[in-house]
Amino acid sequence: MKKFETKHILVTLIGIGALFLATSWYVHDTQAEYVGQMKLLIAEQSSTLISIAEVTDRDGADAVVSAIIQDCAQEDRSRFDTLLGKLSTVNRAELVEVSQLFNACGNYYSQRKAVMVARLDREYEVYRDYVHLLSLVDAKAENVSYPVDKWEELVTLELKRSELSSSLVLIQDDIIVALLDNVSINSEEMRAKVSKAQDAQDTLAYTGSLIDALREDIIGL
Repeated sequence: MKKFETKHILVTLIGIGALFLATSWYVHDTQAEYVGQMKLLIAEQSSTLISIAEVTDRDGADAVVSAIIQDCAQEDRSRFDTLLGKLSTVNRAELVEVSQLFNACGNYYSQRKAVMVARLDREYEVYRDYVHLLSLVDAKAENVSYPVDKWEELVTLELKRSELSSSLVLIQDDIIVALLDNVSINSEEMRAKVSKAQDAQDTLAYTGSLIDALREDIIGL
C-alpha cells in the first residue's frame, strides 16, 4: 500500500512539475511576443516623431495642418514681408497697408508652428507610454534603450520656440500700432519695443540651434 501511495505521489509531483514547466514556457513565449510587439510599435512611433520633428524644425506642416491653416495670398505675403522688413522707413500709406496685411499674414507661421508642436507633443506622449509599457517587463527599456528624456527635452524646446514665435508676432503688431499712433521710431518707447523684438529673434535663433543639435543626437542613437 505504501508503495502505491509513494508511486502516486511521485506521479502527482511529476505532473505538477510538467504543468509548471509548460506554464513557464507559455508565459515566456507570451512575454517574448509582447516585448516584440511593443518594440515594433516603439520603432514606428520613433519614425513618426523624427518625421514630425524635422518638418516642424523647417517651419513646415503636414497635409492636414496645411489644409486647416492657410497663408494669405502670395502677392500679399510678398508685400507684407517687404514692408515688415523696413518698418523704420515706411511712409504713412505703407504703414496703413502693412497694418491691414498683418491681420491676414502676420500670425500664419506662428499658428502653423503651434499646431505642429502640439502634434509633436501628442506623439511624444504616445511614444513615452509605449516605452513605459515595455519597461513593465523590461526594466532597462525606459532609460537605456530609448531616449525618452531627450525627446522630452526636444519637445520642451519646441514648445518654448513656439511661444517665442507667438510673442514676436505680438511685439511686431505692437510696433505697427505704435507707429500708427505717431510714436517716433527714435523714441525711448520705440527703442524698447525694437530691443524686445531683437531679443526674441536672438532667443529664437539660439533655441533653434539647441533643437538641431539635440535632434541630430537622438537620430544618431
